[in-house]
Amino acid sequence: MRVRCEEGELIHRLFLGAGPGGHVALDTDGIAALADAVEQAVAGPARALVIASEGPEFCAGMDLAAALRTPSAQMREAMQRFAGCLELLASAKLATIAVVTGAASGGGVGLAAACDLVVAAPAATFALPELRYGLVPAVIFPALEARIGARRTRRLALTGELVTAAQAEPWGLVDVVADDPDKALRGLMRSLLRARPQAVATLKRITGPAGQGGVAQTAADLEDPELRAALAALLAEGQAPPWFARLKGQE
Repeated sequence: MRVRCEEGELIHRLFLGAGPGGHVALDTDGIAALADAVEQAVAGPARALVIASEGPEFCAGMDLAAALRTPSAQMREAMQRFAGCLELLASAKLATIAVVTGAASGGGVGLAAACDLVVAAPAATFALPELRYGLVPAVIFPALEARIGARRTRRLALTGELVTAAQAEPWGLVDVVADDPDKALRGLMRSLLRARPQAVATLKRITGPAGQGGVAQTAADLEDPELRAALAALLAEGQAPPWFARLKGQE
């Protein structure tokens, strides 16, 4: 994943782009670039941070193929940085906004959920497919639970269902659904820029950060030999993991 920054006096913008694999996916380099960019934005004078994508998808979550090639210690460090990035988005002194116009999956859902506001196009979708790959979306659980509660977070993880922007809005996963997300963003910015910066910072402090969580669990999962073998076969040959099962009559 690539990250491009546009620094403005009032608004700092981050644009996610496809990496070498052709997807906006969280590999170690992409996580480092994202964390660096968020830290830079928070340290600067901007009043708001906007995260959007330059591709048709918002963020596809963890790059599983890259994760299998990455040493365990390096992968654990990357996940800690991603968890810290989510915490910073939730707790930073400035307002954070995600603009989702395409598919958000796994860690991409967590990235959006950690932001203060989520603006989505009608075509946006949200899904947590990790359990199908033998993983648990543990790193992003705190951000999701803070947004939609434990039961809906568990439902999304258990089912892996694809949730549309229209479905996500009443849940609180999306704050605004708009045919023109840029226009909706401008409307939000007009309101946000009228708020006293110190008051914004205080509000975020007293309502609590997303928090880090789940790094140890996900790191342990990625070190599991059975899981690694199943993921490698799935990615290389399209072979279904051994935990896939079908009801009779649905072969």
